[in-house]
Amino acid sequence: MSEIFEISIRSIYVNCTAILISTFVAVPLALIVDFFGFRSKRFVILLFQTLTGIPPVLVGLLVYLLFSRKGPLGNLGLLFTSTAMILAQILIAIPIIFSICYSHFSKIDEKLRVIMKTLGATGFQQMMGVFRESSVGVVNAILTAFGRIVGEVGAVMIVGGNIAGRTRILTTSIVLYTNMGRFDDAIMAGAVLLMIAFSVNVLITVFSDSMEKKKWYTR
Repeated sequence: MSEIFEISIRSIYVNCTAILISTFVAVPLALIVDFFGFRSKRFVILLFQTLTGIPPVLVGLLVYLLFSRKGPLGNLGLLFTSTAMILAQILIAIPIIFSICYSHFSKIDEKLRVIMKTLGATGFQQMMGVFRESSVGVVNAILTAFGRIVGEVGAVMIVGGNIAGRTRILTTSIVLYTNMGRFDDAIMAGAVLLMIAFSVNVLITVFSDSMEKKKWYTR
């Protein structure tokens, strides 16, 4: 039981850190791409949309090559650490959050944008207005990305190595326990993983509902 607890804490740390960093990178980036027009805008959007379907094992391979002994960042010694696992999950989550957020931002009524601009809103204020109107879509993007990374095995197995006491998390432990015939432990780890995913979904949904009520209250 103590082993499951340790693995659970590490899983929460890795998954939540990855989704927080991904959110703070992808959401503002989607706002900026939506607000500004530039020559390669369509290419950028298409690139992120394409990356939403990238195989996680390929992401794991790229991170592995990056941090391997002969890789460009091999001297950092980050391979087979939680940091490498977090980076792999970030690379998986960012395209998902960006693509879904941009889809919602781009659908905001142009009349609202014109009204904000007419009232003298700055570019930043206009972007915040679009963000508030799309808050439900942003939450949906975060939940979708979290659901993708919380169940990820391939990428974190490659860059983390599933090392006991260091990089073993719930998904990789389920695979290990199943291969060892420890089905009770595998089921326990799966149940804990489900509880963590459910708890995070509830917290994000409650936060979204409070933001939605505040949005309508301030109008």
